[in-house]
Amino acid sequence: MAEITIIMDGADAVRQRLQEISSRMSDLSPILRAIGDRVVEQTKRRFESQGPAPDGTPWAHLKPATLTAKKHKKILTETGHLRDSIRYRLIGQNAVAVGTNRVYAAIHQLGGRTPARIIVPVRKKALFWPGAAHPVKSVKHPGSAIPARPYLGLSEQDSRDIIEIINDYIMRR
Repeated sequence: MAEITIIMDGADAVRQRLQEISSRMSDLSPILRAIGDRVVEQTKRRFESQGPAPDGTPWAHLKPATLTAKKHKKILTETGHLRDSIRYRLIGQNAVAVGTNRVYAAIHQLGGRTPARIIVPVRKKALFWPGAAHPVKSVKHPGSAIPARPYLGLSEQDSRDIIEIINDYIMRR
């Protein structure tokens, strides 16, 4: 039986490049930070452009009563606190989470009815109440229906941007 040997010039360079890429893949934190920054930026841009939701659905308009009662006429931007609270956090070496710590964030993302009161955990021992929670403030309009205005999530363009970040990271020397 005959034996065939193929010698490829440049195979060492290919092998070396694959080893470089592989070694960079053991610590994904640089790429995850870049992705986290991009998703935070994309989310904040959604506030500035007044939507749409990541799936392309336009945000519900403000009610006429809200428009007449408020100085600021931008959706989800009465004070800017929600927009400015969007952050990312690395979860281990293989994941990144993007979100906010605002108590009222979920109702704006998902929609629903406002509660009568917001329960806030007590953080100082001097303010300790049994159960470690204390109703600190009433909602301005208890029982109001808040339409969902999704601001967190990835649009198709957002996903393409992230894939570009990944490709750039892999190809970088």
